[in-house]
Amino acid sequence: MSEIRFDENWVMRRRNPNHGLEPIRQVLARHGNPQNDLKFIHVAGTNGKGSVCCYIRDVLMAHGYRTGMFTSPHLIHHFDRITIDGKWITKDEYQHILDACIDDIIELNLGMFEIALLIALLHFKKQKTDYVVLECGLGGRLDNTNVIPSPVISVITTIGSDHAALLGNRVQQVAFEKAGIIREHVPVCVGLVSRKARGVIASVANRKHAPITFMKQVQVTGQNAFKYDHDVYELSSAAFYQKENALLALRVLKSIGIDIHDDATKQALHESSWKGRFEKVGTHPAIYLDGAHNKEGIEALVRNYSGLNRPVITVFSALKDKPGRWMASKLSQVSDELIITSINNGRFDSMDSLSIDGAVMVADENQAVDQAVKLAGENGTVVICGSLYFISDIRKRWKTGQD
Repeated sequence: MSEIRFDENWVMRRRNPNHGLEPIRQVLARHGNPQNDLKFIHVAGTNGKGSVCCYIRDVLMAHGYRTGMFTSPHLIHHFDRITIDGKWITKDEYQHILDACIDDIIELNLGMFEIALLIALLHFKKQKTDYVVLECGLGGRLDNTNVIPSPVISVITTIGSDHAALLGNRVQQVAFEKAGIIREHVPVCVGLVSRKARGVIASVANRKHAPITFMKQVQVTGQNAFKYDHDVYELSSAAFYQKENALLALRVLKSIGIDIHDDATKQALHESSWKGRFEKVGTHPAIYLDGAHNKEGIEALVRNYSGLNRPVITVFSALKDKPGRWMASKLSQVSDELIITSINNGRFDSMDSLSIDGAVMVADENQAVDQAVKLAGENGTVVICGSLYFISDIRKRWKTGQD
């Protein structure tokens, strides 16, 4: 019998056990508590976390700060969860830390997310980062990232109904879990949330004496531009929801003392792009990939359809734990044609479960995309969405490496 190879592929196959925060606390303590030597910007929320993290990171880099970032899930490769100044952790760096921790990982039965977080924190400490932009994996209060000491600022992007089985099916319950990242006397910035969610978050912040700022509606000044604090900022993305995410990022950056009005900030914001979020990967037809994978994400995505060249052909697939038929129906209302497909993966919903009247069913994901491209023609648009795992697979057709 061959010896087990403990590498990133072994890590990716690890189940994420629901055993609380004590195991990750123990393993961090055994390896010097690297989190205690790092400066964090902690980001929770239902949607928009990755984009907000990306905008914050890129502006910090533009101001000369060595910036680590931890996000999930990965889009291109497992290593893209852990970056410093936008560069993935290398295979050698990852393997070196994994080897040093493997006995503890096995003893404590750590899952994939815990291992990735452990490696990230040790990597960021070794590389002496000035800031770490840390994205919650799920929830906030009981998320593994919540083992960090008090961050410099806490961020809550949006509150939605995702992961109801784990976080609760009421907005107030989800808001309470996300607000679990708020710490004593640490400022918190909150994106656009409902009145009910706002009340819960404000209550938690008040109990912890944490100064709180709620974002107002974004003031749009052009297809790619918005106004904030008497200044205009232009993005590379035309997606409306990215203006909201960029505005929240600016509020966060201003709160920690970054000059948001200088040319470095504006240039960094303009050039910043979070892969897989209304990402244009093709022309003639225009092809967009979007990781919208829940009700709120789909609602944000379809707001952009009015500005797309017709015909618009949408290719859709979703995981079993999502409101797939509802999302398909929403997409069908704004598309000239909706193509439903599936992936040979036990987590994905079947085409029968996703099926709605008028949709075209294509079993093979690549054939579904090929058919969409043909139907859109040279002057139309193809939108591929429904799951980050789905668009990660499809994205390989156009993009490779750390692009």
